[in-house]
Amino acid sequence: MAYVNIPILQAAAACGIPHGRNAGGAEVRAKCPFCQDSQPRLYLNTAKNVFHCQRCKKSGNSITLYAERNGISNAAAYRELAEAVNFDRPPLPLYNRIEPETAMKPPEERSRIYSDFLQMLELAPKHRLNLQNRGLDMCSIERNLYRSVPKKHGKLYSKAMYELSNKYDLSGVPGFYRKNSQWHMATSEGFFIPVRDAQGLIQGLQVRLDNGGKQKYKWFSSNGFPGGTKCAAFLHVVNWEMGAKPFVTEGSLKADIACSLMEQDACFIALPGVGSTKGLEQLIHELGFSEATEAFDMDKETNPEVGLSVQRFYRLMEEIGVNVQPMRWNPLYKGIDDMLLARKESERLAA
Repeated sequence: MAYVNIPILQAAAACGIPHGRNAGGAEVRAKCPFCQDSQPRLYLNTAKNVFHCQRCKKSGNSITLYAERNGISNAAAYRELAEAVNFDRPPLPLYNRIEPETAMKPPEERSRIYSDFLQMLELAPKHRLNLQNRGLDMCSIERNLYRSVPKKHGKLYSKAMYELSNKYDLSGVPGFYRKNSQWHMATSEGFFIPVRDAQGLIQGLQVRLDNGGKQKYKWFSSNGFPGGTKCAAFLHVVNWEMGAKPFVTEGSLKADIACSLMEQDACFIALPGVGSTKGLEQLIHELGFSEATEAFDMDKETNPEVGLSVQRFYRLMEEIGVNVQPMRWNPLYKGIDDMLLARKESERLAA
């Protein structure tokens, strides 16, 4: 088959990405499926058949868009797109129809399904080493149920989907979708991080990407897929105890690591990002604490945008009535996890 150019709008449609009117010239705007921003900051260039997200900086062409959205190789993506493209008809109309989203299952059901799902999977040696290099011991790694994302349509992928779909109805569980009467999962190259609530229930899964560039994490979501479900940007709670004074930081994995490296028992609340405070006020009312320690990354001192987000966080805490004390450390170490790991290593060498 002779090589053909794949129109970017047809690739977007095949990925279930809706788009709006032209942003100007050859560009069409859409909501990015990678960072799942609420605003249409993904630009689809119909002249060059490329895409670029202004928020997460993800970019590529028609082939890589389809490949990364479906967790397959570029070669496989090209074959599927080339077979599907119909060049005898005009491009797909704007405001194309997408699959309706399925409402999420209750937290208890999601947690039960995710727990069983993760226990069916394995943790690749490279991902285990990554976690150990971050300061986690094997007990913490196993307790937290980190697992590698299985390769799409590989042996472990097929086995897990067969066993899981025979045991549960996966509708309403983010990350899973139904195609050709069979259940599938959205895949990426990386490892799963369970994101839990104060009771320890797994609300959703994040993926630490192997080659994500500036976008290091993404939610395990099947929004836009047939029978799929969008994953919310959940807050992550680690080691909560009534009466505790929690540390507030950003990133679920960072919170897991920092909690593990703390010399004393500590509780952490992790925001998906410094500016992502949705649901925080409700969580604070549920947990009932009135004091907290802020432990955001040290780029809050040098990055004006991050600094403004931190200021908004403090204003929110003041409105809620929570007294927040800032935590500072040597800016040589960006995150609290980096600082605690360096301190542990220093103490080991001094012993």
